[in-house]
Amino acid sequence: MTAPQTVPFFDMARLLEPLRDDLHAAFDRCLRHGTFVLGPEVQTFEGRLARYLGMPHAVGVSSGTDALLATLLGLQRTAGGVAPLAPGDEVLTTPFSFISTATSILRAGLRPVFADLAPGKLHPGVDQFEAAWTPRTRAVLVVHLFGEPLELSQVKGLCRDHGAVLLEDCAQAIGATFKHGAAVGSAGLAGCFSFFPAKNLGALGDGGAVVTADDALAACVREKRQHGQAMRYQFEHLGGNFRLDALQAAMLGVLLPHLDPWVAERRRNAARYHAALGQVARLRPDLLRLPADAPGHSWNQYVVRTGDRATLRNALQGAGVQTQIYYPSALHQQGALAAAHPPATLPEAELACREVLALPIAPGLTEAAQDRVIAAIQSAW
Repeated sequence: MTAPQTVPFFDMARLLEPLRDDLHAAFDRCLRHGTFVLGPEVQTFEGRLARYLGMPHAVGVSSGTDALLATLLGLQRTAGGVAPLAPGDEVLTTPFSFISTATSILRAGLRPVFADLAPGKLHPGVDQFEAAWTPRTRAVLVVHLFGEPLELSQVKGLCRDHGAVLLEDCAQAIGATFKHGAAVGSAGLAGCFSFFPAKNLGALGDGGAVVTADDALAACVREKRQHGQAMRYQFEHLGGNFRLDALQAAMLGVLLPHLDPWVAERRRNAARYHAALGQVARLRPDLLRLPADAPGHSWNQYVVRTGDRATLRNALQGAGVQTQIYYPSALHQQGALAAAHPPATLPEAELACREVLALPIAPGLTEAAQDRVIAAIQSAW
């Protein structure tokens, strides 16, 4: 008997196949004009991205990680009307994210401090941030994890009351909107985006962007991405090589018009999971809990929680379904951060790491393939 075809977790080659001619044309255009670092491709993409997100400024950078790093370095010069950050200042963030959320803080000479997740959630709430606050806290870096737009009014108020800066890590959340319709990245002083290929808007390599309504911060980030260069060969402040490649900007310019249809497809896939798996989740919440269906969610990942992950993952694997675990360890458990963060126990984050499992949801997931995922889950126990 022939084994069933694998249900891939994400198949970017299939997603891009219909756009092959347009991508080739953009590549050929770059070859003809010969500008491969910054230049017209980056400027054009920045303008289109800023309009898409409804923001005055979008600054293309080399990755989502460098978007965070350049912003955090920039905040040590200008911080939107509050005192700039200083080396050693604390930045509150989540322990349940990709490691660059925290290492970017550390690389900028600041100190990451983790607030535990709210009970049953995959992110800290205002109570958790308030509990972790100290006299050294100068900023809060929230993460719109898996594409879920977080309600930030209370966290924003907490920062305002303390004269601190609110930043948004939107690496997984392009295409997500708050309940009033504004794009994620618009609530804080700056929003940081990633164009890693697995993101909703993925480049053919690395890329990222910083968006802000603050003129001074935008100018500072532009300097930081060019080694701190304000004028040619004039370096008044330290920066880095954080530039977005022109080729990647050209590719992203082809893909950006398709972002909304792709997000719409992700939302349809999420709705089918919710409808088909809701009864299992209601009857056996110990075995299956579905992600929050927040308005404006862009569903970069569809992550369920289960008290029996091994059984569920084995059932899906047996049905030929690829899954991923985001994340098997919390950030306070990572050795690279041990020297920066004292030993801590963050029980909600540690529990999440034991329970989470991501299912296929990307565009190109057929109904037949999704039905196989659903059937495997329904019959897992």
